[in-house]
Amino acid sequence: MAKSTNPIQKASRLLDLVPFLYSHQGISIADLARNFEVTESEILSDLNTLWMCGESRFDLVDLEFESGFVTIRNADALNRVRSLSTQETMTILFGLDMLRDDLIHNRPDLVHDIDGLRNLLNQKMTMAISATPAYDPRVKQVIDIAVQTRKALEIVYRSISHDELSQRTVDPVEVFYRDNKLFLLAFCHSSQSRRTFRIDRIEKVVLSQEEISGGSVSSNIDEKFSVRIRVHRNLRRVQEVFGELVDSPDESFQISIFNKQWFFRQVLAAAGDVEILEPSAWRKEIQGAVGQLQSASR
Repeated sequence: MAKSTNPIQKASRLLDLVPFLYSHQGISIADLARNFEVTESEILSDLNTLWMCGESRFDLVDLEFESGFVTIRNADALNRVRSLSTQETMTILFGLDMLRDDLIHNRPDLVHDIDGLRNLLNQKMTMAISATPAYDPRVKQVIDIAVQTRKALEIVYRSISHDELSQRTVDPVEVFYRDNKLFLLAFCHSSQSRRTFRIDRIEKVVLSQEEISGGSVSSNIDEKFSVRIRVHRNLRRVQEVFGELVDSPDESFQISIFNKQWFFRQVLAAAGDVEILEPSAWRKEIQGAVGQLQSASR
């Protein structure tokens, strides 16, 4: 008995048609329709769609079915093993991700095959490709609630430069995109300063019942110092510590600081990676602190 089909079922049937026709050359349209449990008009629509498919516009599927019997005239060429380019592989992987989401309820029998094909194709790539979000949507949902309700967050954050996890309490300010990545701007209680966290590196997040105090340091987000620094080494680690670095024409960086003592500790811990250029008074202070440390170590 013929069944009505939706677009997802039609796409699944089209994937099955070519190998079936390859092994059943000359099958009648009526038998083909019965085999796939659709009407003859539905199978004719599928064949007309296949007729416009192929590797390129010069190598389409060459179908013959006007006589009422279906034959693929270039079956040998279609059956030939060929290599996929990187762009073709990426396109297939994205398509498989989207098909999987739609078929997981309609055709669970195909999900295992899709996963196997994805793993096989990803082995040919230098990096894994996926159309799924890079971050956990549940983490983003909790962060959004915290921003809207002005609640603190307990997070577990992975530092790439140190390859370690740290637990932090933060007061979220806003979520924003930069360089195609999603970030959380928040006041970090442990560093007593504003920090920027990549959301895909937040391993765990818990919404605290503690409200962000109107008199807390985090609420005074506009009370900040502008500092100009030069980075001599380990730029990536410096960016993780200080957040956004704004380029200057003389290859220095402008950053915003909310806690002077914390900033000095980070500069000293950088052991020469970071040089303070302005304010000049801060530069002199840090030079004096370095001198005292050197004297103490002798």
